[in-house]
Amino acid sequence: MIVYHGSNDEVKNPEITHSKAFLDFGRGFYVTTFQKQAEQWALRKAIRQGKDPVVNAYTLQRK
Repeated sequence: MIVYHGSNDEVKNPEITHSKAFLDFGRGFYVTTFQKQAEQWALRKAIRQGKDPVVNAYTLQRK
């Protein structure tokens, strides 16, 4: 399964320690299975911070 994370930075090794405690669903690293949704989040964040949008993709494997 491929999941996406919208940001303005490349995130090679996601960590929840860098997240804010008071997000919608609590502390965590948020991903979606919808690439378009990640693109929209990346664009919003990039506009707010004056940077370029970046969509990170991760392949999750079931064990």
